[in-house]
Amino acid sequence: MTIVVILLGAFLINYLLDACFRSLWAKKLTVRVQFQDQPAMEGEEARLTETIANEKRLFLPLLQVGFRVHRDLWFADGENTSVSDQCYKRDIFSVGGYQKITRTISFRCTHRGYYEMDKVELVTRSPLMTRKYYETLENRDFFYVYPRLVDSDQMDISFQKIMGSSLARRNLYEDPFEFRGIREYAPTDPLNKINWKAAARTGELMVNLYGSTTAQEVILMLDVEDETIWKYDEIHEEEIRIAASLASRCIQEGIPVGFCTNGKDILSGDLFSLKAGTGEQQVRLVNEGLSRIDLTQKADPMEFVLDRERVMGTGAATTYVMISKNQRPSCVEAFCRLAREGSGCIWIATLYAEMEWKLPHSEQISWIRWEVEK
Repeated sequence: MTIVVILLGAFLINYLLDACFRSLWAKKLTVRVQFQDQPAMEGEEARLTETIANEKRLFLPLLQVGFRVHRDLWFADGENTSVSDQCYKRDIFSVGGYQKITRTISFRCTHRGYYEMDKVELVTRSPLMTRKYYETLENRDFFYVYPRLVDSDQMDISFQKIMGSSLARRNLYEDPFEFRGIREYAPTDPLNKINWKAAARTGELMVNLYGSTTAQEVILMLDVEDETIWKYDEIHEEEIRIAASLASRCIQEGIPVGFCTNGKDILSGDLFSLKAGTGEQQVRLVNEGLSRIDLTQKADPMEFVLDRERVMGTGAATTYVMISKNQRPSCVEAFCRLAREGSGCIWIATLYAEMEWKLPHSEQISWIRWEVEK
């Protein structure tokens, strides 16, 4: 009889412990998994942070935190990680009462893209390890991996052609709001340029120097359409890298850059386009837009984008740079119509070494063959 009472007492204690633990373990427990604030570039390493805060007395001897990210984000250690259609990461913690734990995990960005996280899954066990309890918490975060920049030596020829077209058409004039410095006065300088304060300090006449502005702009036109059932993702990824590199280089030189493509935005499903602009903000917008291009969605015909730009374009003040592997006559004709509007036009043909060159000779368009490695 004593043994029965002991067993019943043990069973009752275990039941009460489990019931108490089940009702309390998830209360005042916060778990957050966050990507680093700054975007990374394709091929670089980045970090995410796991933060667990247990704001109660109850000790959690075993807490498993699980989350999933895209398989293109590779965790450096590979510990507690499984990869299938997604990359699943599960870490185990022992969390004391009123304890906060922070862990930083490194991962490698193997592919440009826009990556999201939506939830974390928690698993714990009862005090006697006889039962499992589960909880799912909302954990929304996103992360940009920008396309990597192509080698500067490869970019030089394309950029020099863009600069040549830009310099031939630019309309320079002084901007009185962009002060560059002072220099000594020359007889040809107008009196309204004299900096009288500087002249008083130095004892010599000094004049202000101002920067110049230009109405010239470059519009990058990215074609990611596949004409047949064959997919050319390697070529399209190289095209995206070229576009990112040209945008960065032009903006560094003070040339406003705009962008349009027939590729679909993974968030909106619409064609991505961007008005011309300069500065770090524009570089960020271009890189984010390029990161979100979804090659799994069918691209629109490039002729549609070209004709729309011809109607809405700014004319002779714009240099258009087409980046495309497609060489079909209708696409070439649409680009030629754009060239006849008086704009500078450059076509960068992204081809494998064995692909035939089919683009026609034209005095209005500069053609560049860009070979892509398989």
